[in-house]
Amino acid sequence: MKSKQTNYNAGIYLRLSKDDERAGESLSIENQKLMLSRYVHEQGFNLIDEYVDDGCTGTTFDRPQVQRLLEDAKNGRINLIVVKDLSRFGRNYIQVGQYIDYIFPMYNIRFIALTDNIDTANANSAAMDMMPIMNVFNEWHAANTSKKIRAVIAANAKAGKYRVTYAPYGYVKGTCSRKLPIVDEPAATNVKRIFEMRSRGMSPNKIAQTLNEEGVPNPTDYRCQRFNLTTKKKTLHLWQTDVVKQILHNPTYLGHLVQLRTTSVSYKNKKQIVKDDSERVTIYGTHEAIVGQELWDKCREVEASVSQGKKNKRGITQPLSGLMYCADCGGKMRLGWNNTRRRRIDPRTYHRENYNCGNYSRFGKLYCFSHYIKLKTINAVVLMDIRSKTKLVMENEKRAREEFLKRKDKLSAAEQAIDRNKLKKGLNRLSDLDRMISSVYEDKVLGKIPEETCISLLNRYLDEKSALKPDVDVLERKLSEVKKDETDVDEFIRRIKGYVDVQELTREMCLELIEYITVDAFPHDDKRKTREIHIYYKLIDKKKTPEPKEQTA
Repeated sequence: MKSKQTNYNAGIYLRLSKDDERAGESLSIENQKLMLSRYVHEQGFNLIDEYVDDGCTGTTFDRPQVQRLLEDAKNGRINLIVVKDLSRFGRNYIQVGQYIDYIFPMYNIRFIALTDNIDTANANSAAMDMMPIMNVFNEWHAANTSKKIRAVIAANAKAGKYRVTYAPYGYVKGTCSRKLPIVDEPAATNVKRIFEMRSRGMSPNKIAQTLNEEGVPNPTDYRCQRFNLTTKKKTLHLWQTDVVKQILHNPTYLGHLVQLRTTSVSYKNKKQIVKDDSERVTIYGTHEAIVGQELWDKCREVEASVSQGKKNKRGITQPLSGLMYCADCGGKMRLGWNNTRRRRIDPRTYHRENYNCGNYSRFGKLYCFSHYIKLKTINAVVLMDIRSKTKLVMENEKRAREEFLKRKDKLSAAEQAIDRNKLKKGLNRLSDLDRMISSVYEDKVLGKIPEETCISLLNRYLDEKSALKPDVDVLERKLSEVKKDETDVDEFIRRIKGYVDVQELTREMCLELIEYITVDAFPHDDKRKTREIHIYYKLIDKKKTPEPKEQTA
């Protein structure tokens, strides 16, 4: 056992959390420093160092200065630790008890909590006996404070008060009582451009590369330049893919406040977890939007597309990349070049590019067979089909609408009229049955009809209602689907009108109009040499993504 200390080298530890600041001067760092320094000198101890954690919570020991204090104590630089009270050292009763009861005695370190009368050199005092209870109370105080703070944050969020240190890129924090974001024009222009690039099918990675090539400052650098700030974070001063994704999924740009999106595990564990949408607080139309709903929806549609377009050897993503499937095995068509092993391919000879079944390219005839088609050919076929639809819409929009509705494979106009009539009759009959059931009850209560008659009528009406209700529900669902189909067709017509007299197939056009394309194999044994290419359009065609062929042993 180590000998008892007679010469003490003291380190005083000072801590003030953001919540403690409300307590006023009594807990201030200066007040703690004055009190502890005076005590150390009065006792004749050697004051070696001061350790200050300002604005740090006591629920964790991951504080820079408390860690330096403990390291100095273990290394023998100090052998006495003095704090104002136990809560200054920490509010985690397990860790505080572990240090005071086990670690400090192991290193022969004396610990004093001045106002709590805790002194490990006097282990038999009443204050030492009460120390475990005091530690538990300190942690309870931290838990209770955390609960109150969370309640205040939730109340402010529901009241539409914006609680952030800095507004998202494209906005600045407002000066009104609710601190609502205000559009920052230079950055807002870049935000809108990011959404527009994404709506054209450009990947987040490509968007980041484009902004870096143009020398656009990333959000951190822009904020530092605008507000004359400095940051301690290590940064490459470049746009990152994750930053672009965060911008693309932030509903603040729609003019809505979505708060309480994340929370910590507990007041002890500060690890951030993402809340479900149902737990978030959303207030619509609180500030000026940078991005319109149509542009936002178009970006979501691009993300939901089957396309994961890839660049070719010239660094270009072809319009149909990722949208084409093999009609036989269900695998994606792969963009490649003609085989020219012994001579170098000139990147300018784009006509040599072609699509083929990806599974055939990788595994050969064991899995599938050739579905070779030239890039130039498939682009021309798709462009011709799109132009035919724009022509139909411009010449006779009513006829085009009818044809597109037929492609949805839903009810004809005559069938819809019959179903609407059936639904109307069914709803009226249900209303009559409810009225008659109520009338039977009233007659029974007034003694106008005997009980047997009442029961017989009720059973008959209830049986008819039970049989009729499912049929009415089916008709309502069927007609609601028809209404949705009509809305989809109107949206497709609106989109196709944007490509009147189009001369070239573009990536943006394909992502906006086409769901996917299937290509049949080239029939080499057929003298006519015909093949089928099926183009499935968004909004007017059923989504039947080709299913991969099952492999046989």
